[in-house]
Amino acid sequence: MILDKGICTIYRKVNAAGAGHKPVYQEQPFYQSWYAELDFGTREARPTDGREETWHDAKVRILQCRRVNNHDRVELKETGGDVTVYDVTRAYHGIDDDSGELITDLTLEVYKP
Repeated sequence: MILDKGICTIYRKVNAAGAGHKPVYQEQPFYQSWYAELDFGTREARPTDGREETWHDAKVRILQCRRVNNHDRVELKETGGDVTVYDVTRAYHGIDDDSGELITDLTLEVYKP
């Protein structure tokens, strides 16, 4: 798969306060990669008991980064200039079936401050 949709920057909250002080969180970028959009479905056709229902606004593929976790913040900047901010709801680390490249697929939800 060709990763050419735009640039994906991933941020993590870190505590910037000194020792013994009330936490002050800042977002710190820790990874950047080109990304590609993936096809996805937002809802199951027949939800079953015991299944957690989640909402997905986007699904993208990046070069593998095993440091990505749920609740990390993702900024997608398309090559045309549009920027959208998301929260990670799921990160899958694996291998691309076509090329054999190590990849990470991110399931994303629009960030609501």
